[in-house]
Amino acid sequence: MPRFVFPLVAKTDLWDNYGDPRGNGRHAGIDMKNPWRAPVVAVEDGRVAYAESSLGGCMLYLYGRSGTMYLYVHLNNDLTARNDNKGGCVNEITFAVPDGARVSAGEQVAWNGDSGDASGNPHLHFEVHPNGGSDVNPFKYLKRATPPLFAAKPGSTFSLGLRGTLAAAGAGTMQLEVDRVRHYPGGRWLDIEARTLDLAVPPEASIAPSIGQIAGPAGRAFRRPMPVAAYTVKAKTTTDAIIRSAGTLRISRVAPLP
Repeated sequence: MPRFVFPLVAKTDLWDNYGDPRGNGRHAGIDMKNPWRAPVVAVEDGRVAYAESSLGGCMLYLYGRSGTMYLYVHLNNDLTARNDNKGGCVNEITFAVPDGARVSAGEQVAWNGDSGDASGNPHLHFEVHPNGGSDVNPFKYLKRATPPLFAAKPGSTFSLGLRGTLAAAGAGTMQLEVDRVRHYPGGRWLDIEARTLDLAVPPEASIAPSIGQIAGPAGRAFRRPMPVAAYTVKAKTTTDAIIRSAGTLRISRVAPLP
């Protein structure tokens, strides 16, 4: 099975609960606590299929290109954050792609929720079935998965808001320790696992005077990291951008945070 993209965007409480006893038998996957309506993404290239059950609620199968089948359970069925259970298991409420769609690794496929017997407890139950067979413990794969920075459809236009601390800058680049991200258009601010991003700073970028010159030829580290909000130039979504590969993101504006 290939190394894959982590299935959720947003800070996630991950622990090994595979095989734990449940009222209906052995736990066949990993439960991960994550905010309501956090984006759920494809862990590898493949094809999706909708599903629904009384216990699992709104579910999604991903048939990976490697032959591995992945199951996403307890997806969103609410119209509001009040756990109204009025949305059903449908596209745009639960799912971000049509039933049967072919998707790329890192592409958003659904939204996290609390459907089925998870009502009132938003989390993702995630299963891994190599070659479409019996389930195996997903924990080791999740621990080494590449975390997505955001979720979007490949080829769509996006920009990001990034919040964190400016650690170093100069020679047309900046190093930002990011712990919050927002996808435009249509996203909301999400807490993420803190990570270091190396971002390109073109000469035309708007930099607040209090930050100083960070697009010049000389690089410098900040003795006291500076809290900032940075916004990226509009670009086309690629898998490299989603998993925050070096050199894919360019800054349009940087301002200090209070």
